[in-house]
Amino acid sequence: MKIQLQNILFSPWGSGIGNYLYYVSKTLLKLNHEPSVLCGRHRKNLAGDEVYEGIKIVRYPDYAPAKLLYSARLSFLSVFTYQRKLTDFIRRRSRDADAIWARHPYCAYACAKAFPDKPLIYIQAGAWPKALKRLNSIAPGSWRRKISFKLHSFQNYYIEKKAIAMSNKVVALSTIMKKEISEFYRLPPDKIISIPPGVDLERFKAREKDSSALAELSIPEGSKIILSVCRLSPEKNIVMLLRAFARIDTYGIYLVIVGEGQEKEHLKSLSRELKIGGKVIFTGHRRDPEKFYNIADIFVLPSVYEGFGHVYLEAMASGLPCVGLRSDYPRVVVATEEIIRDGETGYLADPDQVEDLSGKIKRIIFDNELRVKMGEAARKACEQKYSWEEHVKKILRLTG
Repeated sequence: MKIQLQNILFSPWGSGIGNYLYYVSKTLLKLNHEPSVLCGRHRKNLAGDEVYEGIKIVRYPDYAPAKLLYSARLSFLSVFTYQRKLTDFIRRRSRDADAIWARHPYCAYACAKAFPDKPLIYIQAGAWPKALKRLNSIAPGSWRRKISFKLHSFQNYYIEKKAIAMSNKVVALSTIMKKEISEFYRLPPDKIISIPPGVDLERFKAREKDSSALAELSIPEGSKIILSVCRLSPEKNIVMLLRAFARIDTYGIYLVIVGEGQEKEHLKSLSRELKIGGKVIFTGHRRDPEKFYNIADIFVLPSVYEGFGHVYLEAMASGLPCVGLRSDYPRVVVATEEIIRDGETGYLADPDQVEDLSGKIKRIIFDNELRVKMGEAARKACEQKYSWEEHVKKILRLTG
């Protein structure tokens, strides 16, 4: 079957959705299907058409969504102008596909209009207007840009709601995200199917600590390492992690934070203010996160909003116990309770108690036997439950 995956961006290892498209495409190839990816051209030097590791990539020449989110000068009709052009492009370039799996509402809506009879699965990260609202609340800008953003939010609500209605099925990666989407759009429960993603068990697995990686970070051998991997944005709640780390006797313990984002300088400043600056290492964005999972002893991400939280799976597959926050819907929307088995593969912490988060970290980091036992259970859980092949097969069954 020729299956085209669609998103406004495809850059393997560049984002969570980029990784998703890559692994799903590679799994489809393994299952003897013909995957392709239709996406925007987010860099001018990228080819319009190319093949990457056997995956055919077709790039739309405009990457307008970035402008639509942040420009104050665009007209009220700009979103629909983009949609019309995208629909025309999809009509020309997706004709041969037997089915479409879309990861963005713009793509899902455009495909539904271009090919109303073609099987369409919308794999939804979350309620798109809510995601944009979070971006708008943290992105600086003029009052004109904020008004433009507000106007476009109504259009985005309309587009995603139509995309959902016109899709054959909607897939959410977690049950809590299924709940949020269903409530936000007032959908019947059977419209959305929850299917957890997989994890690459070969790329992410337990190994001996790499002394060269420790040397790169100037961490002495024998040290214990707390790791977090995420985009440095407010919803990842790294401020809480820094405050929890400051409550630990950090002798021989380091906190390594892998990722980039607008919060980076603030977080560095806070670590100095908390007098832990010498024990907190910011690596910036890395395309080799497995290198850091393999030197860590525990993974911690106190995020307050996640569509799923794939980094927990990467850490667990690498043999690390995980600590995350317990969900408190709708204030704290995370799938940690679906991923972490509290007391078995890690711990869930109270989202309002820094002391609880700190205590859960200390319980693991200072108990070698518990840490090893939880790490082994975490790896086993990934082997039993989180297979890319099983994920893809379930979506294929929905496709028909």
